[in-house]
Amino acid sequence: MTQRPAEAAPGRETPDPLATAIAEFNSWRFYDCHETLEDVWREVGGKSSEAELADFYQGIIKVAAGFHHLLRDNHRGAILLLTDALRLLAPYRPATLRVDIQALSDGVGGCLERIEALGPERLREFDRALIPKIEMRNAA
Repeated sequence: MTQRPAEAAPGRETPDPLATAIAEFNSWRFYDCHETLEDVWREVGGKSSEAELADFYQGIIKVAAGFHHLLRDNHRGAILLLTDALRLLAPYRPATLRVDIQALSDGVGGCLERIEALGPERLREFDRALIPKIEMRNAA
């Protein structure tokens, strides 16, 4: 089992760009969420003290991009991005930076199963109400 990154403790405060990205995600502005977090992802990847968070941000970026593809009826893109997002986010469960990664991963997993079951020909039948929101946990 992958160890949870030490610097990604759930009690750390949520950075403002992350809060912005979460609001964008929860408003189904998936492209905007991706753009907001991309700069943060690049920045933390270059800082040795925060490098453990690079996959956390990239995972959320890929969730947003996956749902962006879903809403544009791109079956293959949605499957690839959501699958990789789950892999990237796994070490950050149950929560990181107060983001409830467990709930997000559970929601994404359910969507992914449904998208795979529908296949490309029936993707428009996907119930968009299944798209999860990103929830925040209270600081411990």
